[in-house]
Amino acid sequence: MTTAHLNDTELQLYITDPQIISQQITNHMQDCAICQSRVAEYILILNNIKTAAKPVFDFDLSALVMEQLPVPKRAFPWAAIIVPVFSIAIVAVSLIFFLSAAAMSFKAVSGLWLTVAIAGAVTILIFQGIEMFREHQKRVDAILNRKILQL
Repeated sequence: MTTAHLNDTELQLYITDPQIISQQITNHMQDCAICQSRVAEYILILNNIKTAAKPVFDFDLSALVMEQLPVPKRAFPWAAIIVPVFSIAIVAVSLIFFLSAAAMSFKAVSGLWLTVAIAGAVTILIFQGIEMFREHQKRVDAILNRKILQL
């Protein structure tokens, strides 16, 4: 038998998970009246915690928090304007400088090859658009399913 009494962790394990404690602790518990009374106190505390009524707020806490949050200020989407403008400008400048060369290239290529090339490019664009839409939907679903405020 040990002369030192069990610490709080050992006492709590004796109550909540008795399978993992050592035989020495079990023997001490059977012989020590002080540790037995402390275990009885822990059991009483745990039972009171389990039977205690859950606190209920008489106000809407989420509404109070949301009122205090600053309203997000939407920024102007500069990138959504600048990128298309530069893209159109580059295409327009390219067409102006290379229009005659492009016209001769289109005349030299047979109609069948031109149709195949355009059909391939359109098919690739369609698949890329579908993939972008699916990725967008995944991100929106992830944002909507995320719990922003956990209490």
